[in-house]
Amino acid sequence: MPNFEKALEIGKRIEGIVLSRVRESDPFAIIIKGKFKQFDIYSPSTNTRIEVKSDIQSQHTHNFLVEVYMYGKPSALLSTEADIWCFFDNLNLIWVKPGKIKDLILEKGYPQRVITGKGDSKPKRCYLIPTKEIYSISNKVESVHETQRIKTI
Repeated sequence: MPNFEKALEIGKRIEGIVLSRVRESDPFAIIIKGKFKQFDIYSPSTNTRIEVKSDIQSQHTHNFLVEVYMYGKPSALLSTEADIWCFFDNLNLIWVKPGKIKDLILEKGYPQRVITGKGDSKPKRCYLIPTKEIYSISNKVESVHETQRIKTI
């Protein structure tokens, strides 16, 4: 597991990959800089707000971690203003509407977990959702070129 600085660098790189895909249809799309938790990328041509979620570990765990509370407050899925989430699993970009994720959690009855992630000072509440289920509700799946993948040790 990378330290905070390395994780931040990887996150910015993944946002760049997603931005380049979005710019194929909207050259005016931008990354929202600074501390802005509502979403990461804005596409003005379609008025679409995109949240980028990286979960490279999902290649080993076969689950995506979907956070809902951090520091005792609603976060991620419960506070997002994004129209679409783009998961990066180091092989593909998986585009999913947050409402579909919420519906899936309710339909399947996934248990809520309390996890303290490496580098986190406090536990978070989240769901571990099988990657195959996220793929099944996705709007679109795009492969990521080998040169854009994150090298893991």
